[in-house]
Amino acid sequence: MARRKVIWHIGPADPGTEFLATALQAARPELAEHGVAVPSGAWHEIEDQIWAHKGVSLLSTPGIARADQAKVALRLAGLRDLEVHLVLLVRDLPTQVYSAWQAGLQQGSTTSLTRYADRLLDPVRSHWQAEEFWVGHDLDRILPLWTRAFHADRVHVVAAPRDADGLWSALTSFAGVTDVARPEGYVPPALAADLDAERVLDITTRWAKLVADRGFDAHGSLITASAEAVVPSGAEQWEALAELLAATTGEVERLRAEVARLRAENADLDRKRRKHKRRLAELTAGD
Repeated sequence: MARRKVIWHIGPADPGTEFLATALQAARPELAEHGVAVPSGAWHEIEDQIWAHKGVSLLSTPGIARADQAKVALRLAGLRDLEVHLVLLVRDLPTQVYSAWQAGLQQGSTTSLTRYADRLLDPVRSHWQAEEFWVGHDLDRILPLWTRAFHADRVHVVAAPRDADGLWSALTSFAGVTDVARPEGYVPPALAADLDAERVLDITTRWAKLVADRGFDAHGSLITASAEAVVPSGAEQWEALAELLAATTGEVERLRAEVARLRAENADLDRKRRKHKRRLAELTAGD
């Protein structure tokens, strides 16, 4: 009997890796041919699908890196007695910062990239933007919280590439899949913020030491990945923002169409409800 195995991408909460969840769903038929299931739905439905599949299940939920201790315990409780592998795809820190700033623009932020980076790298981390960023990106917080009950060889920390294809290959390889191409879809440009090199070195050195001390399965150097980030030119940044605006506009149009569809469905259901109500009233009056 095949052993149930879960490959779970839990973070960091890098917006530049959020596309992986959608890509996995799009590639479900191809992955199924390799015996890999991609659960979806509410968490209890995901748990049911994992237990129903006698093989490898592959998840990508990087936003879960923000979870507190209670939520982590709740999520892991339903997977007890399974072979669970946690995967962290850690892009270089300047790229993560730029990606988070870019995501903030989509949500209406007007903070400049320079000011945003300064707030994040302030050692005190007192600004709310710093608190929000580090709760989902700081390996010093995420790893101890998630790995208390895990063998070190089931925690995989990857100094991940910046590009979408590289991220896709890095994740799917843990499920033993190497020949399923990444489905087409919008991926935010992978650009880097101009960060203080000494602060980046200090942070990522702590991360690397934690990974080494705990004996986790490390792939690549977290320190080297951060040091080699190349800050984009002004023209590249403007091009990226234009792409972001186009993607955001497209998403708004999609949501408008979805709202219109749901309104039409609600109106139809409301007509049927009124019709049934009138019919019930007629039947009651006839009695």
